[in-house]
Amino acid sequence: MDDPILTAVAVALSTRAVEGLTDAAREALASLMHLVRRKATDHRPLRAALAAEPAPPGGDDRAVALRRALVDAAARDPDFDQELRRRWETFHQTTVRADAVTNTVSGQVTGPVVQARDISGGVNVGLPPQQRFQP
Repeated sequence: MDDPILTAVAVALSTRAVEGLTDAAREALASLMHLVRRKATDHRPLRAALAAEPAPPGGDDRAVALRRALVDAAARDPDFDQELRRRWETFHQTTVRADAVTNTVSGQVTGPVVQARDISGGVNVGLPPQQRFQP
């Protein structure tokens, strides 16, 4: 079963990609890493995956091995699984940009919809008024 959370944790930990993170995000990632390292003391495959060299950009061997070890560790220890997911959520929330915009359309829409964040200049939907058909 492909678990996107465990995959994301494995990629984040295997690449050690912390460049550009806020202090809060670095702290949350450190907490997540501490939990995984602590679990690795009694889980040999996890310990081996963590000891491997960081993955180069575009390489995923370490991430795959780490993901497999995380899946196994989480399956064997539900408390670890729950805490791992809680700490991942904390990390994920700290990486969401405060200036991010979410556009949502709901209900019945019968015409064009424009979703944007910052618009400089005008927005035209359809033909300009001077080119519309005149009866």
